Amino acid sequence: MSIWRKTEQRALPQNIDPYGISARPYYANYSGEIVNEVNVFASSAILSAVSLLADSIASMPIDITQRKANQIARLPVPSVFQYPNDKQNMFEFMHQTMTTLAIHGNAYIYAPRGKNGLPVEMQNIHPKAVKGLVQTDTGAMVYQIGKQQFAKEDIKAIHWIVLAGQETGVSPIEALRNTIGTGLAMERFLAQFYGEGATPSSILETDGAITPEQAQQIAQNWEQAHYKHRRPAVLQGGLKWRSITTSAADMQMLEHKESIIRDIARVYRIPLHLIIGTGGDTQTYTNLEGTGAAFYKYTLLGWVRRLETAFSEFLPANQQMRFDATEFLRAYLMTRVQAQTMQIANGSLTPNEAREIENREPYDEGNEFVRSNSVVPVGQDAVPPSR
Repeated sequence: MSIWRKTEQRALPQNIDPYGISARPYYANYSGEIVNEVNVFASSAILSAVSLLADSIASMPIDITQRKANQIARLPVPSVFQYPNDKQNMFEFMHQTMTTLAIHGNAYIYAPRGKNGLPVEMQNIHPKAVKGLVQTDTGAMVYQIGKQQFAKEDIKAIHWIVLAGQETGVSPIEALRNTIGTGLAMERFLAQFYGEGATPSSILETDGAITPEQAQQIAQNWEQAHYKHRRPAVLQGGLKWRSITTSAADMQMLEHKESIIRDIARVYRIPLHLIIGTGGDTQTYTNLEGTGAAFYKYTLLGWVRRLETAFSEFLPANQQMRFDATEFLRAYLMTRVQAQTMQIANGSLTPNEAREIENREPYDEGNEFVRSNSVVPVGQDAVPPSR
């Protein structure tokens, strides 16, 4: 059954402005700008934040692990986790999934199972195309996509923030309509300000009366003498030159734009320096590894856990999909290894227990506690040094 069959669509009015400039009164957005999944990327802060999250998640390698008898073994990655469908590789698919989550707060994956229990394919469905229904006779959840219905087993839903009693997550672009709309309105104002050039750079004024022809001639003479030339000006007939400066309100616009960037970075919990923002980010790190570890812990980890939990449901019960975050956790890895080495040396941790923490396969005799300094299994005599 295909979910990509086109159904009849009728265009509905979205605003009272046929040119699509004003969004009043159909959107709860006082800026008057339309904020949707398309033009939201006109905000450099949104584009930078979303692309940073999607690139970071999609760039991490994927591992498939299996737990047997309290031991973890690494398994080959199934082909569907390398090429989810005939149009995307796993990087592109995961990038699209993360982008959808960051913009809409919801992601839906069509993943019908094959005979081996694994998905035959995985494809992202636009959140607006999915409607959740509950069958009245059995109480089972089904998803309505167009005119077709799909069982919950074939559609995997991933949400960001879900309130009690709700079936869908909170959409960031819905929650931030005023903030994003204000930023878009300011960009439009600046574009018109510089594009139309409605404000002159200076004015020639006089207390005397002049005809329109005289005013035009004076302007032409001034432009010919001074356009792209820094020549001395000689004014006659009571003419005075006055420069037009930008108002204080216009000067504060850049500061307000930066406050919008800070608000967006705050929502996605992204350090300002990672999206080239200024102000309000006084946290410093001693090295690049520390920066990456903090970014992973406070920003990416929540997304990683959501995606790992969701995609692990496509695997058998004793298998799990995990992201390899080694590139972000180099500093943490060194700290953990040092702590585990101390615990192994004092006999409070076995080597295999330490390897399990790092999601690595055990080795023979690794379940034995070792002596403090000799690093041999407890109960065995230390080998005397050769002479």
